[in-house]
Amino acid sequence: MHLDPKTRKLIADPKKRVAWVLYQLKLQGKNLASLAREAGVKKQQTAKAMYAPYPRMEKVVADALGVAPKDLFPERYNADGLPNRQRGRPAYKYGVQNTTRANKRNVNARVAA
Repeated sequence: MHLDPKTRKLIADPKKRVAWVLYQLKLQGKNLASLAREAGVKKQQTAKAMYAPYPRMEKVVADALGVAPKDLFPERYNADGLPNRQRGRPAYKYGVQNTTRANKRNVNARVAA
């Protein structure tokens, strides 16, 4: 499926995108629950992809519509088609790097007598 500029503008808004995806699936006689059954996952997982980044389910939904995931969820992908989300734990949080020091333990050191 080729997306024209008007459709691209429409799916840029996340709320309108959900309605558009559901409408397109209904035209094919499918819904998010049927996509989930085909993918072998719970129906909540396909619904989650509509509101939160979830690469696996984004691909399932995009494949059902015949478009690339980067075209359906443009804010979630780079220009080269890779997810623009960082993976793993952040190096530090709230400006504090490592709060655990080697000399700070949760047990008092015993002094050998």
